[in-house]
Amino acid sequence: MKLSALALGLVLAAACGGAGAPELPSASPTPIPGAVLVTRANDRGTVHPRVGDTIQIALGTEYEWRVDPPDGVVLVHGGQNYLLVRGTQAIWTAAAPGTATVTATGTVICPSGQACILIALLFTTTIVVGP
Repeated sequence: MKLSALALGLVLAAACGGAGAPELPSASPTPIPGAVLVTRANDRGTVHPRVGDTIQIALGTEYEWRVDPPDGVVLVHGGQNYLLVRGTQAIWTAAAPGTATVTATGTVICPSGQACILIALLFTTTIVVGP
């Protein structure tokens, strides 16, 4: 039987007395008007924006996310400066037709001075930009 990474984390947290247990998933992130929203629901999936679309990477607040930078060709840092709303890790622009991969690593947020489980949640999705 396969367990998801979150379920595995909860099992490990329970086995360790709950210290540093991940929070339950938060409410859905607020999308930027007109943006293509990429969330944890897109993990191991494919998203199909068009050239010029804004891509909002919003993986939530349950983990500390480190999102790898865009490839710089198909996906680039947006020309506009956006204030990242809670739960949003990055905002990019689909700059050219092609395929890019978004990867991120989430780690448990540990309160200062407390024991914490060490798990990593891996996220990847494919972005196929059309003309």
